[in-house]
Amino acid sequence: MYVSPSETRIDPCQPPDMTTTNDSLPHETQDDTDATLPLTAEKCLAILTEWAARYPSARFVVITIAPDGSDAAVLGWGLALPEYVFVNLPEMRMTGRFRTADELRRLLRHSDDDIRLIWVDPEPEPWPDEET
Repeated sequence: MYVSPSETRIDPCQPPDMTTTNDSLPHETQDDTDATLPLTAEKCLAILTEWAARYPSARFVVITIAPDGSDAAVLGWGLALPEYVFVNLPEMRMTGRFRTADELRRLLRHSDDDIRLIWVDPEPEPWPDEET
C-alpha cells in the first residue's frame, strides 16, 4: 500500500517512521457531546496491533555457502517490512537499513562469497515508489 506524503499523518502513539493513511483505524474517539477524548494506552495498542496485522514483518537469515556446496555459515539476520529491510551481519561487521531486500542482495553480490538470504517468513511486498 502506497502512502503519499500528503496523506501521511503523525500520531503521538505511533513510533517514528511508521505511516498511516486516512483509511486506517480512527485515532481519536469522541464522547456524547462530540468532544475529542485523549488516546489511551489501550487505544494506541489497538492501533499498532491493526497496523502490524496489515503490514507484517518477515524474518530472514543471511548465509554464505562454500563454492562446492560442502559448507555453509550463518552471517547474521534481517527483518523486512514493506517499507524497509533491516540487517545485522556481525560476521561481516555490518548493520544497515535498505529500501528493499533486492538492494541488500545487490550489495552482497559484490563479495567474493556466495551469500544468500533464507526467508523464515514470506517476503513482504515492498510499497511502490512515488515515481511509479
